[in-house]
Amino acid sequence: MTPLRRQVLVTEPIGDLDPGTPFTIDFGTSFYFHREGPGLLLGMSDPDETPGFKLNRTDAWLPGLGRAMQRRAPVLMSAGIRSGWAGLYEVTPDHNALIGESVTVSRFLYATGFSGHGFLMGPAVGEVLRDLYLGRPPSIDVGALSADRFAASMPRPESNIV
Repeated sequence: MTPLRRQVLVTEPIGDLDPGTPFTIDFGTSFYFHREGPGLLLGMSDPDETPGFKLNRTDAWLPGLGRAMQRRAPVLMSAGIRSGWAGLYEVTPDHNALIGESVTVSRFLYATGFSGHGFLMGPAVGEVLRDLYLGRPPSIDVGALSADRFAASMPRPESNIV
């Protein structure tokens, strides 16, 4: 598991922003935006980011973000920036979660490494952990998400990393 900083910006209010603006992502660059109150939340992974527990915001990723915005949503280039923050993705070598029970430490259950997808998978993962805790087979087979997959050299690369 590796911590990797991700940064986001929130724009100033955008007057004519459609209330139905959907979450939009450019998979070619990972540039994304979605409605955040009267403005938009903008983000993009930085391919030059190095692992570590870095929670400070930097400007290093902004040129790449600007190029992606200019290409995909040039109208956003004139939006003012209200705020932003940095947080950590917990990343595994294949960018897929680790879910299961340790085979070496008795009753050690784990669910981590979601690479930014944890909130989306939370309800199902909660049910799986409940079942593992109770000693019954989960209704969803999570065997492929075992930490042991790395020892077995069975990578399942994810092609769209945000």
